[in-house]
Amino acid sequence: MKEVEKPDAGVCSEFKNCLKILHLMLDDEASKDEEAYLTEHIEKCMFCFEQYEVEKQIRELLRTKIAKMPVPADLANLIKSKISQSA
Repeated sequence: MKEVEKPDAGVCSEFKNCLKILHLMLDDEASKDEEAYLTEHIEKCMFCFEQYEVEKQIRELLRTKIAKMPVPADLANLIKSKISQSA
């Protein structure tokens, strides 16, 4: 008799789909149906809710830290010259 495989405790069977939709949402590329699905799902699933919060906080941290870092003028000029050379 073959034993039925049980999912890991605390892991959601819908996690891959939720993660895909989460990334779309954070990039403002999710459809209204996808947003509605994830919003409803994370109200019921603590595992996916926690992942949502972690991803959201990471994105916000990166957005605030990266946005405020000035690019050194010499680096910007070097990049521009490399682009011009390859065009």
